Parts: sequence; C-alpha cells; structure tokens
Amino acid sequence: MEKEFKNIEKILSRLQGLQENHLESFDKKDLPDLEKQSVERNIEVEKLMKSVSDFVKITENKNSENTESMIHILNDRITTLLEQNKALETKVHLFRDGIKNEMKQVATGRKVIQSYQSSTAVSNNPNVISITN
Repeated sequence: MEKEFKNIEKILSRLQGLQENHLESFDKKDLPDLEKQSVERNIEVEKLMKSVSDFVKITENKNSENTESMIHILNDRITTLLEQNKALETKVHLFRDGIKNEMKQVATGRKVIQSYQSSTAVSNNPNVISITN
C-alpha cells in the first residue's frame, strides 16, 4: 500500500511539473505546441488513474487511520492539480482566440491589398513564363 501511495505521489509531482512548464511556455511568448503538451499530460493522467485505481483496490478492505490520511493527502493534491489545469485551460483558450483573431486580420489585410490592385494588372499577369530565348 505504501508503495502504491509513493507511486501516485511521484506521478502527481510529474504532472504538476508538466503543468507548471506548460503554463510558463505561454508567458515566454513562444508558440507552445499545444498538441504535444496535451499528449504529455494525457499520458501522465492515464498513469495516475491506473495507479489510483490500483491503490483503491488495495485499500478497499483496509479501513485504517493511515489509509484515510493517505486518501486526504491525495485528494488535496489532485484538487490542486485540477485548479492548475483550469488555469492552463484558460490560457489555451486565450491563446487560440488570439491566433484566430490574428488570422482574421491577415485575411482582411489580403482582401484590402487585393482591392488596391487594378483589374488590368491582375489580368496582365502571365500564367506561363517562357524560358526558351
């Protein structure tokens, strides 16, 4: 039981570190790889769920005070991770919305530039370039 508890704590620490790194990547003004970050977190969450499931199976028949304190500790750590995950989710949504707005501005800029071109300039553009002179 202690072994499973320690394993869960290690996974929780790794997941917390991942989330902190992912939150920091937004502050660095780099373009974070959202898909890669999501996959990394999902892998750790799957490990966590399996470990917690194993822990619950082992502790199911044992109602000791030690077991209860372990469950409270895990509950507190998981609650903290969920709050951190909400902050990360908010940053991801803001980041995606920002990219969508920038893409709309680029599309609008293209339309404006195209509207300044005369229709004769557009029609006089050659479709084929001859390189046999």
